[in-house]
Amino acid sequence: MLDRPFSADYDEQTRTVRVSGTIDELAGPRFRDVLQKYSQDFAESLVVDLSDVDFMPSLAVGVLATAHKNMRNAGAELDLLAEHGTVAQRVLHVCAMPYRTA
Repeated sequence: MLDRPFSADYDEQTRTVRVSGTIDELAGPRFRDVLQKYSQDFAESLVVDLSDVDFMPSLAVGVLATAHKNMRNAGAELDLLAEHGTVAQRVLHVCAMPYRTA
């Protein structure tokens, strides 16, 4: 199976970023930039749906952990969403990152 390239779509009405594909070393900085942009520099709460992610290494977990910390410090929330059984759900569970299932 070939990895799909990283992509992210934002729904302004629900303040949800839907992430798809691979969050590898090349996509990591873009992933961080997406979270920073749509959370207004980590100052506003944001939902991140990771259900369609194919590959989520420690780099992606680090981006999420840093965003979570920055948002918490600003009084905002990072709400991670992952469908049960997906790559993202398994990674978030193993890493003990707070998330909810769809």
